[in-house]
Amino acid sequence: MAILASLYGILSGNGIWYPMTLLVAGSSPSMAMETAKQMGTFQLHNFLLAVPLHLLMSMMVGLLYGAMLPMTPRRPILLGGLVAPLMWSGLIYGVLTFINPVMNQRIDWLWFVLSQVGFGIVAGIVVAVQERIPTRQNVPLAVRMGIEAPGLVAEHQEDLTR
Repeated sequence: MAILASLYGILSGNGIWYPMTLLVAGSSPSMAMETAKQMGTFQLHNFLLAVPLHLLMSMMVGLLYGAMLPMTPRRPILLGGLVAPLMWSGLIYGVLTFINPVMNQRIDWLWFVLSQVGFGIVAGIVVAVQERIPTRQNVPLAVRMGIEAPGLVAEHQEDLTR
């Protein structure tokens, strides 16, 4: 996501640091009043705020994806790369209008969504190539609790779950 955002900064002519400064401007509305040229230059204090902020947000979204994508084992790339980023971007678009309208005007939403889709596709690929771990979630609750319940599970299935 950071690579795509940096690519946007370069291609838009605002500078490689523009997306990072825009991320920090979300926590400081007064920064959003700077010109695009000012926001596109490197500033150490913005960098020191943006890196942990971006890592924290990426870990939170990654945790959400890590919990959500295995629930749809047939198409994790579709869910992670298209459905979730569109829902997430729509939520941010709707909320950001009220939280920070100036920042909302400065975000190029096409590139924002593309960055989210890029992150989601990578997360979906990571989940898709992971080895499936058998769980006991389809085993009846009584068996999972260790209650002896003859007839709930066939003898050969009990041997497999041990």
